[in-house]
Amino acid sequence: MKIFKFILFLTSFAIVVSCNNSKKSSNEIAELKIENYLETVENKFPNFETNTAINDELNDYLKKDFKEAINNGILTDLPFKLAKVEKCGNKYVLNLEHSLTSKFYDKYVLSNLEIDLYALTDEKTAKSLQEEQFYVVNIKFKDYINLNNKEKYCALVLMSPFMGYFANEKQFGAIAVDLKNIEKVSN
Repeated sequence: MKIFKFILFLTSFAIVVSCNNSKKSSNEIAELKIENYLETVENKFPNFETNTAINDELNDYLKKDFKEAINNGILTDLPFKLAKVEKCGNKYVLNLEHSLTSKFYDKYVLSNLEIDLYALTDEKTAKSLQEEQFYVVNIKFKDYINLNNKEKYCALVLMSPFMGYFANEKQFGAIAVDLKNIEKVSN
C-alpha cells in the first residue's frame, strides 16, 4: 500500500511539474509583434551588423517607419512596466518602460530592446493603475521626445534620444503617445 501511495504521489508530482514547465515554455516560445517587425526590418538590411552605412540606413528607416508601426499596433502585446504616474499640468502622464532592467520577457530581441512611453491619459485611468506592475497598451503615436519638447510630456530626458540599432541594443528612446487602452499583465 505504501508503494502504491508513493507511485501515485510521484505521478501526481510529475504531472504538476510538467504542466508548469509547459506553461513557461509557451510564454517563452510566443513571438511578439515587435519581434516579427524587427526581424522583417533586419532582413531588409542584410549585413547591418558589419557595415556602418547599412546600419545607418536601417536606423533612418526605423525613425520614419516605427511611427506608423506603433499606430498599427506593433506594441500591443509587449508588456511595459509602469514606472510612474504623474500629473502634468491638466493631464496625466504614465511613464511606461521596457528597458534592459525592467522587462517582462528576457529573450533574444526583447532582452536588448529599450523603449520608454509617455502615455497621456485621463485622471480616472491614471489613478486606477499601480506603479511597478506590467501592462500591455494600445496607443497612438504623438511625438519622439527630445530636449526641446520634454516638458510638454513631463519626460525625464537627459539628451536627444538615440534611435535604432547601436551595438547589441535596439533603442527607440522616449516616445509620447495617446493611450487608447491599458490592461494589467497577469503573471
